[in-house]
Amino acid sequence: MQKLIREIPLSNGLTVRFFDATRRYFGDYHQVRIHICCEVPLTPDLFPDEESHQAARKLLGASVVYKKEIEHQGVATLSIEQTVERVVADFAAHSLGYFNTPAFPQKLVQSELTRVGGRKTAFVPRGFNG
Repeated sequence: MQKLIREIPLSNGLTVRFFDATRRYFGDYHQVRIHICCEVPLTPDLFPDEESHQAARKLLGASVVYKKEIEHQGVATLSIEQTVERVVADFAAHSLGYFNTPAFPQKLVQSELTRVGGRKTAFVPRGFNG
Protein backbone atom coordinates (compact mmCIF):
# COMPACT_ATOMS: atom_id res chain seq x y z
CA MET A 1 0.00 0.00 0.00
CA GLN A 2 1.28 3.42 -0.94
CA LYS A 3 1.09 6.40 1.38
CA LEU A 4 1.55 10.00 0.23
CA ILE A 5 4.48 11.32 2.24
CA ARG A 6 5.37 14.61 0.54
CA GLU A 7 4.15 17.07 -2.06
CA ILE A 8 6.40 19.73 -3.52
CA PRO A 9 4.59 22.47 -5.46
CA LEU A 10 6.64 23.92 -8.31
CA SER A 11 6.74 27.45 -9.72
CA ASN A 12 5.47 26.19 -13.11
CA GLY A 13 2.19 25.08 -11.51
CA LEU A 14 3.00 21.37 -11.26
CA THR A 15 3.38 19.31 -8.09
CA VAL A 16 5.85 16.48 -7.48
CA ARG A 17 4.42 13.82 -5.17
CA PHE A 18 6.28 11.15 -3.19
CA PHE A 19 4.57 7.93 -2.10
CA ASP A 20 6.03 5.42 0.34
CA ALA A 21 5.53 1.77 -0.62
CA THR A 22 8.06 0.32 1.86
CA ARG A 23 7.56 -3.29 2.90
CA ARG A 24 9.19 -5.77 5.24
CA TYR A 25 10.51 -8.80 3.41
CA PHE A 26 12.55 -10.78 5.96
CA GLY A 27 13.08 -10.37 9.68
CA ASP A 28 14.23 -6.82 10.33
CA TYR A 29 14.99 -6.16 6.66
CA HIS A 30 12.83 -3.88 4.57
CA GLN A 31 12.61 -2.82 0.98
CA VAL A 32 12.27 0.96 1.00
CA ARG A 33 10.39 1.84 -2.17
CA ILE A 34 9.51 5.44 -3.03
CA HIS A 35 7.25 6.23 -5.98
CA ILE A 36 7.70 9.72 -7.41
CA CYS A 37 5.17 11.22 -9.79
CA CYS A 38 4.37 14.49 -11.46
CA GLU A 39 1.18 14.89 -13.49
CA VAL A 40 1.07 17.30 -16.43
CA PRO A 41 -2.41 18.18 -17.71
CA LEU A 42 -2.65 18.45 -21.50
CA THR A 43 -3.60 22.11 -21.71
CA PRO A 44 -3.93 24.01 -25.01
CA ASP A 45 -0.93 26.25 -24.22
CA LEU A 46 1.40 23.24 -24.60
CA PHE A 47 0.53 22.91 -28.30
CA PRO A 48 1.00 25.06 -31.39
CA ASP A 49 -2.69 24.77 -32.36
CA GLU A 50 -6.00 23.26 -31.29
CA GLU A 51 -5.71 20.39 -33.78
CA SER A 52 -2.44 19.23 -32.19
CA HIS A 53 -3.98 19.60 -28.73
CA GLN A 54 -7.00 17.46 -29.62
CA ALA A 55 -4.85 14.83 -31.35
CA ALA A 56 -2.64 14.57 -28.26
CA ARG A 57 -5.66 14.28 -25.94
CA LYS A 58 -7.05 11.51 -28.12
CA LEU A 59 -3.76 9.63 -27.97
CA LEU A 60 -2.72 10.33 -24.35
CA GLY A 61 -5.86 11.32 -22.46
CA ALA A 62 -6.26 14.36 -20.24
CA SER A 63 -2.73 14.26 -18.80
CA VAL A 64 0.64 12.56 -18.80
CA VAL A 65 2.43 11.44 -15.67
CA TYR A 66 6.14 11.27 -14.97
CA LYS A 67 6.80 8.21 -12.78
CA LYS A 68 9.97 7.02 -11.10
CA GLU A 69 10.53 4.34 -8.49
CA ILE A 70 13.55 4.32 -6.19
CA GLU A 71 14.32 1.25 -4.08
CA HIS A 72 16.75 0.41 -1.32
CA GLN A 73 17.05 -3.22 -0.19
CA GLY A 74 18.03 -4.56 3.20
CA VAL A 75 17.12 -1.51 5.26
CA ALA A 76 16.80 -2.11 9.00
CA THR A 77 13.63 -0.92 10.74
CA LEU A 78 15.50 1.81 12.61
CA SER A 79 16.90 3.20 9.32
CA ILE A 80 13.67 3.34 7.30
CA GLU A 81 12.73 6.95 8.09
CA GLN A 82 16.27 8.19 7.44
CA THR A 83 16.43 6.28 4.14
CA VAL A 84 13.08 7.68 2.98
CA GLU A 85 14.16 11.22 3.83
CA ARG A 86 17.46 10.73 2.00
CA VAL A 87 15.64 9.53 -1.16
CA VAL A 88 13.34 12.58 -1.12
CA ALA A 89 16.22 14.98 -0.39
CA ASP A 90 18.44 13.48 -3.11
CA PHE A 91 15.68 13.67 -5.70
CA ALA A 92 14.89 17.25 -4.70
CA ALA A 93 18.55 18.27 -4.87
CA HIS A 94 19.29 16.63 -8.21
CA SER A 95 16.03 16.71 -10.19
CA LEU A 96 13.62 19.39 -8.99
CA GLY A 97 15.47 22.12 -10.87
CA TYR A 98 14.62 20.37 -14.14
CA PHE A 99 10.98 19.76 -13.15
CA ASN A 100 10.62 23.38 -12.07
CA THR A 101 11.49 24.91 -15.46
CA PRO A 102 8.73 26.46 -17.57
CA ALA A 103 9.70 24.11 -20.45
CA PHE A 104 9.32 20.86 -18.47
CA PRO A 105 5.57 20.30 -19.08
CA GLN A 106 5.98 20.68 -22.84
CA LYS A 107 9.09 18.47 -22.91
CA LEU A 108 7.35 15.70 -20.96
CA VAL A 109 4.29 15.81 -23.22
CA GLN A 110 6.48 15.76 -26.34
CA SER A 111 8.46 12.82 -25.00
CA GLU A 112 5.29 10.88 -24.23
CA LEU A 113 3.81 11.63 -27.65
CA THR A 114 6.97 10.37 -29.30
CA ARG A 115 7.02 7.24 -27.13
CA VAL A 116 3.34 6.35 -27.54
CA GLY A 117 2.63 7.47 -31.07
CA GLY A 118 5.95 7.27 -32.81
CA ARG A 119 7.75 10.17 -34.41
CA LYS A 120 5.23 10.61 -37.21
CA THR A 121 2.48 11.72 -34.79
CA ALA A 122 4.70 13.81 -32.55
CA PHE A 123 4.91 17.54 -33.04
CA VAL A 124 7.55 20.16 -32.48
CA PRO A 125 6.00 23.43 -31.34
CA ARG A 126 6.86 26.56 -33.27
CA GLY A 127 9.72 28.42 -31.63
CA PHE A 128 10.62 25.50 -29.37
CA ASN A 129 14.38 25.22 -28.88
CA GLY A 130 14.42 22.23 -26.51
